Amino acid sequence: ATNLPTQLTNFIGRESDLAEIARLVGDHRLVTLCGVGGCGKTRVAIEAAAHVLKGFPDGVWFVDFAATSDPALVPSAVAMALGVRETADRPLLATLLEALALRRTLLVLDTCEHVIEAAARLVDAILRACPDARILATSREPLEVPGEIVLRVPPLLSLIHI
Repeated sequence: ATNLPTQLTNFIGRESDLAEIARLVGDHRLVTLCGVGGCGKTRVAIEAAAHVLKGFPDGVWFVDFAATSDPALVPSAVAMALGVRETADRPLLATLLEALALRRTLLVLDTCEHVIEAAARLVDAILRACPDARILATSREPLEVPGEIVLRVPPLLSLIHI
């Protein structure tokens, strides 16, 4: 089970990065890919998540925060990706944590930088309440959550043939 975006082009280069990310996601519950805008963090995260998909029987779920302008909507974006419905008698965060509590899943949280504080609070809550959940985040800066492993993603240099 996954909602990872389908890629329309071949993935070239960064094979060693994919192996390193897969190892880190296996060893740590929170891995954040950091780098400048446009360096390829999202593409690397999607490729890495696709490579480890079999290790997560409850799925790998992609959440893109690029269109989330209100930090208060961060939990809603994750809930929507997971198909978790809000109920009138319970806070959404509690419902989301309950839904994730028994799942062995990987959440790919993309473009966290503009909702960094809200994303960090949600990630911290998930890591504390959901022992089998793992998170691969992309951001221009670290989330600063305890246990976070930061992997810097340098720009991929293009070769120009004349």
